[in-house]
Amino acid sequence: MTPDRTLVLGANVYDYGTDAGAWRAPGEDPLRVLDAEFWRDAARTAERAGMHAIFLADSPGLASNPAIRPNRLVEPLAALSAVAAESEHLGIISTVSTSTNDPVELARRLLSLGAYSGGRFGWNVVTGVTGNALADFGLDGEPSREARYERAEDFLAAYGGFLAAVRAGTDYVHDGPYYPRTLARMELGVADHVREMLDDAAPLIVQAGGSPRGRQLAAESADAVFAAETMRDTAAANAADLRRRAAELGRPAPLVLPGIHLVVGSTEEEAERRFRTIHDRSPEGYVLRRFTAMFGIDPRSLDLDAPAVAEIARLAGDPAAAPVGFRNAIAAYGASGNLSVREVLRYFAGFGHQLFVGTPERLVDIMIEWVEAGAADGFNLLFDTNPWGLREFAEHVTPVLRARGLLAEGPATGFTRWMREMPR
Repeated sequence: MTPDRTLVLGANVYDYGTDAGAWRAPGEDPLRVLDAEFWRDAARTAERAGMHAIFLADSPGLASNPAIRPNRLVEPLAALSAVAAESEHLGIISTVSTSTNDPVELARRLLSLGAYSGGRFGWNVVTGVTGNALADFGLDGEPSREARYERAEDFLAAYGGFLAAVRAGTDYVHDGPYYPRTLARMELGVADHVREMLDDAAPLIVQAGGSPRGRQLAAESADAVFAAETMRDTAAANAADLRRRAAELGRPAPLVLPGIHLVVGSTEEEAERRFRTIHDRSPEGYVLRRFTAMFGIDPRSLDLDAPAVAEIARLAGDPAAAPVGFRNAIAAYGASGNLSVREVLRYFAGFGHQLFVGTPERLVDIMIEWVEAGAADGFNLLFDTNPWGLREFAEHVTPVLRARGLLAEGPATGFTRWMREMPR
């Protein structure tokens, strides 16, 4: 059976790829992401694959030791400028933290990108700030989850109020707790031609928080949600909760786009060989360290052959160690099959997203099952390696999607308007 709607597809170009061994893939050059041609190639391939957007995850500062795993080496707005210049219809979405930006300055910057790209820009709202970035932004320590969400709520209110003032050509006044400011109309600092195209160029708002507080923030402000889900029934329940929250606020429900980490082969055996080829090149102990950090667990205390759910419950420490959505998704997957820690670690190659290793036909079947269950409106796709995985998708998965009538045609208007007008 085929659902009566087409899919929205985004490519999460996680530098070399999502798998921890991607940068060591055969023939790979660990410095290639520092060349603009890498991003131009990603843009061309994504459009050829029928993707609707490229998304870049980010954190303010290097995400890990580049000697162990070089990733997130390029500031995403810079990389996405190359993507915008090389593509015609492709949406471009960057992660931006509300803990390390100013809403008015960000609004001006994103409006410029929206105008420059022809109404194709969006930003993924996150609240996190960790590591060296704490000192960079004058913070004495990592803010609590509650404090980060309070700041994010005021940030989005200030951001939205500024856009409303620009659109109406009026003074701007925001008296919120974190970002109070008053600007006269002549101080808004947005060119008239940008103001005139604001309805088309206003950046899309995407949200990625999976906690109840995160879903409430998404219901209040987001056009789409990047969801971390591993189990279809749980994903459907969370999507229904998000849609209910939006309806209570009188807003259109955000599009729900769960992540899938893909390893595709013409047969199951070929896909498995490919997975092992890349994954076995992961830096020693890296996946285990990421897994235990997510749950606030001392890796030395972990019994790899114990049931994962019981072991996590026994050892889990700081509940703020990682995003709630990712932790819940991994725990739910372990519980569903009564898996050992060792078995869950293989699945954790997707770092909290659903891991798929198999054929294009089976992948499309799963996509259909999720859409029909109300768990997804489309998907945010993560590839084991880039651009290898993205090319494989274009060559082998895209034809199956098109043959089944599932791939939405690219927007005739700007991406942001098209996304806001997609049927819910």
